[in-house]
Amino acid sequence: MTVYWVVWDAAAHWVVDRLEREGALPAVTRMRARGTVAAARPAHPNCQTPPSLATLFTGAWPSEHGVTGYTVPGAGDGVAEHVSGFDPRFPAVPTVWETAWERDRRSAFVHAPWVFDEAGAVGPYVDGAVEAYSRRLTRHAFLELAPGPAVQAWQIAESWVDVETGATGDVVRVRAAGAELALTPGGGWQPLLLDDAGHATWVACVRGACGPLLVHTGVWEPRTGGRNGPLVQRLRQCPPFAGEGVGPLYRAGVFGPRLAEGGDGSAEDVFLSSVGCVTRAFGAATEAVLQEHTADLVVVYLPMTDDVGHELLGWCDEKSAAHRPDIADRAWSYLRSCYQDADALLGRVLDRARAEDTVVLGADHGMVGCTHLVHVNDQLVRAGLAAPATAGALDVEHSEVIYHPANNGSLWATGPADPGRAGEAMARAMAALRTLTDPENGRPVVRGFLDDRGRPLAGDAVPPPVVFLVLDDDYQPTAPLSADGVTVRRQPKSGAHVVYTGDSRLHAVHAAIGPRIPHGTAPAAVDNTLPAQLVLRELGVEQPKAAEPAALS
Repeated sequence: MTVYWVVWDAAAHWVVDRLEREGALPAVTRMRARGTVAAARPAHPNCQTPPSLATLFTGAWPSEHGVTGYTVPGAGDGVAEHVSGFDPRFPAVPTVWETAWERDRRSAFVHAPWVFDEAGAVGPYVDGAVEAYSRRLTRHAFLELAPGPAVQAWQIAESWVDVETGATGDVVRVRAAGAELALTPGGGWQPLLLDDAGHATWVACVRGACGPLLVHTGVWEPRTGGRNGPLVQRLRQCPPFAGEGVGPLYRAGVFGPRLAEGGDGSAEDVFLSSVGCVTRAFGAATEAVLQEHTADLVVVYLPMTDDVGHELLGWCDEKSAAHRPDIADRAWSYLRSCYQDADALLGRVLDRARAEDTVVLGADHGMVGCTHLVHVNDQLVRAGLAAPATAGALDVEHSEVIYHPANNGSLWATGPADPGRAGEAMARAMAALRTLTDPENGRPVVRGFLDDRGRPLAGDAVPPPVVFLVLDDDYQPTAPLSADGVTVRRQPKSGAHVVYTGDSRLHAVHAAIGPRIPHGTAPAAVDNTLPAQLVLRELGVEQPKAAEPAALS
């Protein structure tokens, strides 16, 4: 018996539910017909990807597993220091696969975090694993093509690539590592080997805002490991890893105006095609694991849904000020296409699973539309609680309260260790932040404050030295000081998730089928600690803890 656990990053229950009911997700429909589907409350107070995945994979909340953001404050030497939430020192409690090993259950992984240690080794429970996110060599980039005939040198990571354009410009020849690619404008993405060490990327010739461009998706260095030699070998032979599409280039207008700025969809076409490289890379690794594994637990992580959601979801979110009725249908069609790719991979897992197997679909968190960035430290400087330094940073030593540069939603009292004085400073900071409004409409942007367990703080209580700021869902915090004094400003990214506000749009999808999974939709949301309990139960490791009335087990 095998448990297959598929995780779609940022697959909001509201998005999956709507797409599935439109008939766009046949694999999810298969799961709904045979098993249970529910919405799942994400990690709190912060629901960025690392804490949310840690909650999903451990069955514990951030106050227990210690991952409190993309980067974790308080884990370095100084108050303002922070380390990656994916650092091997995390999570502070065992993952499901570590717990399962106590009963000799072996696991296989497609780009799941916290599997490899600092030296790149894996535990004895690993049948086979691949992971690349922790070793990125360079981000995506583009090259403006010179009018032909011309030869240009293009540096990608540590490699130099020769780019030759002909007189007509209809074919671009790219040479690296002794091989040559012939690219045509709009002709799609091709894998490019960069050197004898195996570093590679995906490249395409696309239409840019000012002419033809070459674009690459970035370079990572995947690592593989495990006891299953054939599986590890298959994973090493997968196409180049692409961990994300070229969203920041799309957002910056490199491919021309977006739909929201009057574009015709061609910029979205380029962006979505780059996300297709992610699908191909993750799909190949998934296929390798499905064909070769001998594991009891298979964990497949897929990031594409998060990538597309950040760029397009807000325009489709009717509860957000980011909603654009004029382009919502077009934007939704791009979201649908990406989710269908993820659904096709889920379908491959369902096809591979036997009658006695269990398949779990989950997500780390959902997503909401957003319109503005809030430079939180601007307001603390105005209140005399934070001291500016240079280049948008703070002088932490001479500050009393700061919005932490980890950007995980947390305010930190940095002054005297005396709890009373720290609490007084934090209370002043909270009062100052409550006065923040959107200059366009006078709307308050601060909804409230939470403690480190996600509980609302009472107005008359002395606040703790670390407090989480809850902004309205359309407003997202940022730590750097503004360069022009504008504290609340519009931003181009349309979807976000930082602090869990309790809004159901931030709920993740959860679905499960198997011999012991009841059929039906849960009447209310469950906690996203439930999937770990469910997986362990199905592996015969332990029974789940006492669950809420809406729990699926």
